[in-house]
Amino acid sequence: MKRVMQHLAEQQQTFAVSPFVTFLLDASFSPQDRLRFLPCVAPLVSGSTELAASLLDPDAPAQQPHTESPYWAPFLKDLQLLDLHSISDFNSMLQLLWGEDCGPVREVLYDFIALARSASPMRRQILLIALKAVGHVSVMALDQIAREFEACTRKHLVCPQALRTQLEMDLWSFAAELDLMPEMEQQALADIDTVFSLTNEVADHLLEYVMRWFADQEKASEPVAMAGMISAMTFQEFGTSRIEALCKAAGFTSVDTQKVQCYFTFMTQSWGSRRVGEASPWKSDISDDHTPFELSIALEGSRPEIRFLIEAQNTPTTLQSSWDDGIALNERLNQKFGLSLDHFNRVKELFEPRNPQARFSLWHAFCLKPDGRAEVKVYLNPQAQGPEHANAIVEEALHRLGFANAWRFLTQVVMRRGVQDQVLYFSLDMGGQDVSRVKIYVSHRDATPQDIEYALSHAREYSEGEARAFCEAIQGDNDRFSAPRATLTCWAFTSDDDARPYSATLHCPIRCYADNDRDALRRIRAVLSPKSHAVLDRCVWALANRPLEAGVGLIQWASMRREGGRVRTTFYLATEAYGTEEPRKSVSHRVHVPDVLNAEIFQLSA
Repeated sequence: MKRVMQHLAEQQQTFAVSPFVTFLLDASFSPQDRLRFLPCVAPLVSGSTELAASLLDPDAPAQQPHTESPYWAPFLKDLQLLDLHSISDFNSMLQLLWGEDCGPVREVLYDFIALARSASPMRRQILLIALKAVGHVSVMALDQIAREFEACTRKHLVCPQALRTQLEMDLWSFAAELDLMPEMEQQALADIDTVFSLTNEVADHLLEYVMRWFADQEKASEPVAMAGMISAMTFQEFGTSRIEALCKAAGFTSVDTQKVQCYFTFMTQSWGSRRVGEASPWKSDISDDHTPFELSIALEGSRPEIRFLIEAQNTPTTLQSSWDDGIALNERLNQKFGLSLDHFNRVKELFEPRNPQARFSLWHAFCLKPDGRAEVKVYLNPQAQGPEHANAIVEEALHRLGFANAWRFLTQVVMRRGVQDQVLYFSLDMGGQDVSRVKIYVSHRDATPQDIEYALSHAREYSEGEARAFCEAIQGDNDRFSAPRATLTCWAFTSDDDARPYSATLHCPIRCYADNDRDALRRIRAVLSPKSHAVLDRCVWALANRPLEAGVGLIQWASMRREGGRVRTTFYLATEAYGTEEPRKSVSHRVHVPDVLNAEIFQLSA
């Protein structure tokens, strides 16, 4: 029984820091806004008596609807007190109980009842304990909201008190009295997992409902349709507004937010005053809808990093104009911030575009580090003079920069499959550090999970099974990854040791595998700690101009690297200035949860 209780405690702790509970405890939202989900749980409240009966006496006849529940009257009173629902007639009652937003909660209630009625008496006790563990966490959060609400309004919510009274029993003492046979332990563990899985399913729905309400409120206040409003904005107006939304959701101060915005304004100075328009005149490869900039958030430790990637625009934009404008931006960065151009100038003639089919010529990226430092880097295209010259160009560039040994590592380890492994991006820091750094991005076309695992196994801080687990969580348990966008690996070398990369990053094109962006967030749950997932949830909803299930591609890439003993995950987010990719239709919405060998994999520091 000790093993079962330990597992229950772990599941309870995980739920306590889930995105939903984290939101409930977030005092930056008003008490009323944190309780916006309450109408959705009406079926659960009305069916609580039947659920209790199925757990305690499954042979008893089914209970009548909500009039039988001791919580129904307090629940209705709280809804009216919070101005969340008005029970004016029979139709409004039907809407409350059978409305579309209640559907997922109602289905989970039926699942719980069916599970309890089919279980043995001992299994029903385990289910009851697991549900009470969920209840303890939920009531703790609701109690805090109720206290804040009373302090603000002098009004008292009834339901939290009624639930707290029901849960006053000592859960762990009650559980310790159970006499569980050793052969039943595995079933008990599975039942606990089922309870928390169904609970998380409901919690995800409730959180999405609230976030959708926030999004609808913002859109309702806009007099112009979203697409029309964006098209009328300048690139700087649109970009800085998106940066502000992302930084606010990530918990940035106004000072740091303004710093990111100032860099964006400076780096888009030559073209930021242009109108976004209804369609991109240049097919920028930065995003699928061809918006010429992308935002990203890196999660590691207690503070996220906010980054952006841009491609210089002109009238008209061409590969050559993008190159020329990028060179001009380099000069401005050098003059304004003293950024070094030494390494770039050593190799720039190698990458000047000659191939008209090249996807890009020169990109710039900015990152605000947790300590407030700004970092800028450039991205060059190894295929700018034709894919047949890419390898020779990268080898020569590495040689000129003093990284001759790096090419040997790349060809022998990373690109061992020949033409299926191609160098895609060449990145240089512009900070002028004593120890210089280059990054080489390799595209792995039609790679198997074993191919990815083999490559990443040569990273300095390799953890067995980690790369494959990340790939399978994000891209599914396919035998081969053959999406239009290939899985990438990025290899970072420093000038003080160019024989072996100091870090390796795995990039998965999640928008090529997820059905929609809601599905993408579900997939990401397997690779993030609950606290980090809550941050990402807020950031995605802050950028979304639409329901997450209405399209795919808001979350473009998911990446992971291990460095300094910790895992760092980064998510690349489209701003969708020019529209949304249609969602895919899948026969299954089941998310693949990998069998991770190392239990510490993907756990980020708090």
